[in-house]
Amino acid sequence: MLLGIINVSMILWTMASLHYAAETAARCAAVGSISCTDPAAYALSYYYGLSSSGTNPFSYNSPSAGCGNTVTGTYPYTLVIPLIGSFSVSLSATACSP
Repeated sequence: MLLGIINVSMILWTMASLHYAAETAARCAAVGSISCTDPAAYALSYYYGLSSSGTNPFSYNSPSAGCGNTVTGTYPYTLVIPLIGSFSVSLSATACSP
């Protein structure tokens, strides 16, 4: 039971971090700040979740007709349950700012 609570807590922490970083980077790209020349790298600097093993989990799409600056982050979380096995859970967050 305790290991389940810890795993769910880690998933929620990683999801919150993905959302925060994507929202911050999309907002920065929409404002056109000089510190935000690469929104994907900017999002990575605001990501505090689990390690992404050296790869940037964020991608940036320039403004389109339906939405403004879009930043998307994905993270493959491996859920390990003792005596049962491991499962992969794909976490993702998308933020759009005009």
